[in-house]
This record gives sequence, C-alpha cells and structure tokens, in this order.
Amino acid sequence: MKLCRSMTLLFAVLDTVIAFAQSPVVRAHIEPSNGILVGQPVRLVVAVYVPNYFTGSPEFPEFEMENAIVVLPQDRPENSNTQIGSTTYAGITEIYIIYPQQAGDFHLPPAQIVVPYAVAPPKSIQAKVPLPTLSFHANVPAAAEGLDYFLPTTSLTIQQRWSRPPEHLRVGDSIERTITITATKMQAMLIPPLSLNAPEGIRVYPEEPIVQEHKTYRGDFVYGRRTETAKYFLKQEGDYTLQPIELQWWNLSTHRLVTVSIPAVHLTVAANPNYVAELPPEAAPIVAAKPVSKSKLYRRAVLIAMPSCIAAMFFLWAIWHFLPRALHKFAICRKQQRFSESAIFRKLLDACKRNHDWESYTLLLEWLRIAYPGRTIDRVLQQEDNAALRSEIDGLGAAMFAKTGNAEWRGSRLAALLKQQRKATGDQPSRQTHRLPKLNPQ
Repeated sequence: MKLCRSMTLLFAVLDTVIAFAQSPVVRAHIEPSNGILVGQPVRLVVAVYVPNYFTGSPEFPEFEMENAIVVLPQDRPENSNTQIGSTTYAGITEIYIIYPQQAGDFHLPPAQIVVPYAVAPPKSIQAKVPLPTLSFHANVPAAAEGLDYFLPTTSLTIQQRWSRPPEHLRVGDSIERTITITATKMQAMLIPPLSLNAPEGIRVYPEEPIVQEHKTYRGDFVYGRRTETAKYFLKQEGDYTLQPIELQWWNLSTHRLVTVSIPAVHLTVAANPNYVAELPPEAAPIVAAKPVSKSKLYRRAVLIAMPSCIAAMFFLWAIWHFLPRALHKFAICRKQQRFSESAIFRKLLDACKRNHDWESYTLLLEWLRIAYPGRTIDRVLQQEDNAALRSEIDGLGAAMFAKTGNAEWRGSRLAALLKQQRKATGDQPSRQTHRLPKLNPQ
C-alpha cells in the first residue's frame, strides 16, 4: 500500500515537472519598432507556441488603450510550428492593429491569453499566459506640428463634382457641389471636415458628410473616404467667387508635407425676370384673449407639468433599468450567432475544400470545443468505427506535424466525411455522445 502511494506521488511530481518544462511560450513584437507617427497603423503581432498540439483555440484578450484605437484580431489566425530546444512547438499567431491618436508613449495593458494544449498526450490542460509588456512612442514631424490636423498616408486625392456645369446660371437656380477626399491606409474619421462657404447673395445648404472605410479581412485599412455635399441657392444676380480649398497631408514615402487643393470657382449669375421669390404665408388674424387669473394659470401649469414629469421619470428609469440588459443580450446574440456551431462548421468545410491544412486544423479544434462543451480532447478523440474519417484526420495530423516536412494534403474527402458524421447525429453533435478518431497520430 505504501509503495502504491509513493508511486502515485512520484507520477504526480513527474507530471508537474513535465508541465513546467514544456509550458506555452508567448512572443510579441511591434511593427514598426520605431519612427511611428500619429494616425499610422501599428501592428501588434502576438504568437502563442505550445508543445505537442493545441486542444482548442487560444482565447486572445480584448483590451483598450488610452488615446488610441485598437482593432481586435479577426477570424483567421496564422498557424505555424517551430523548434524550441529539442521539442517541436505548434504556434498560432494573431495580429492587433493600433492607431495612435496623439503624440506620446503608449503601453500595452496587463492581459492574459488562455491556452488549451496537450501537455503530455493524451493529457491536456488549460494554461493562462500573460501578454508581454510592450510600449511604443508616436510623434508628429516638426514640419507638421503647427497644423490643426495630421494626415499621415502614402496617397491622398481630392476631387470635385458639380450636378451641372457652373455656367449659364440665373437667379433662383440651385447647383449641387460634391467634394470627395480619399486617403490610402487611413481611417476616414481622421480626414478633417471642409468649409464650404459662399459670399453674400448665395445661400449654402450643406448635407451630412458620408464617411466610408474599406478594410482587409484582418482589419487593415485599405483607404478612408470622406464625401461632403452642399447645395448652392443663387439668390441675387452678380459675379461670385468661391474660395479655394486646401488640404495638407504628410507623405510617408517622401517624409514631406504635401498640399492638395481645389482652385477657386467663379460663378456668374444672370437676372431672371420670370423668377418669383417665395412669399411668406399670411399672418393669422390676432384675436384678443380673455384675461385669465394667475391662480388658474398656475393650477393649469401644475396639472400639465405633473403627468409629464412622472412620465419622464418613468421613461428615464426604464432606460436605466432595461437598456443595458437589452444591449448586453443583443451583443451576446450577435456573438453567439457569429461563433455558433453551425457557423464554425461551415468555415471548417470551406477551409477543407480549399486544402488549407493549418486553418482546417484550427477550425476543427474550435468546432470540437463548441460542439462538445465541457469535455476534454481526450474524451472527444476516442476510437470510432468510421475508419475512413479516422484515416483522413490522421492524414491531416501527419501533414502538419510530420518532422520530415509538410505532406501534401487534400481536404475535400475530410469535409465530406465530417458532413456525413454531423448529419448522422442530427446536426446537433453537442447533444450526442459520438466519438471521433485521434487528431494527432503518435
């Protein structure tokens, strides 16, 4: 009996030593490392490496930074493997995009990454690894310090369009002016508003500006675009000049301040004998009101104000009580729909059909985590009578983790078998007790 207890204690100590010796490794760095400008995208590259293989998708943290916009990682992480000492580690990399909004120092806040992995196959654990402490400095070039705004980009264009040629104009006419500013790899919100003024005799009716942004699937800005539109109503005849519009931006390629402009516009408005200005409506006849005593006015005001105050208080209480819950439930529903079992399974089938082994591997782990909540990878990856499915999954593992190099892998067969297996369980694998073969052959 004492010998059995000693052996059990020894095995526990050995497991602890192995887990400590082969723990997850987190590496992170900033791109670029220096020379960062305000508004310029900064890439935070975070890579997680584990011995053996992942048993689920790592949970990368969400965080915010003061005076900066942080774009969280998107749905497609990068997969890799590396050699650390004598052990082969599997890796998953995510990229955050940070946009500093003003000059100064920026520091990553404390955060942890939850990493599920096979510490000693088939035994798996879930580790929490801290995000490395990193910082960077953003500034504004000396040549642009006096500007009211700072636009760092590689290309910026400004275009003007009229609803009709600004010629042969007469009193009473209206003409619409549209100005579009497009900046490469920049947020549209950083493009400043324009001042579309006009001299006396022309009335300007500006519309709400339109802000558009085009991004890659990883959150990188391809371009930002701001469109401003205004209608000019010509009230009086005469010659008018619309002032030129200038915009300065910092060229990241030449490291110089560049000015783009729209030249002044000259308008000649001729008389219009047939134009009739709109007349104001006739005033209603004034009827002398009967005198009312102050006490009646006071009582009437109280009777009107009291229900309004009660209704307003009830409305504010309802907003304070129910709105946060409703918004929270809405956000949860959106997230559940986006990361539902069926959505992840569709992505898994798509990755298999495109023969992306690492992406298929990551999505398969994510689907297993959602489809079999509360179960370890040991219980899920049990022997199954479906020999064809087991063979395809073994082939996927061999293609990724073979030490002699990546084997060529085709995923269409695996996609078809997974679809058949899921259909056989009624499209609800989380409620069934079915088993899949081991993902990583030993």
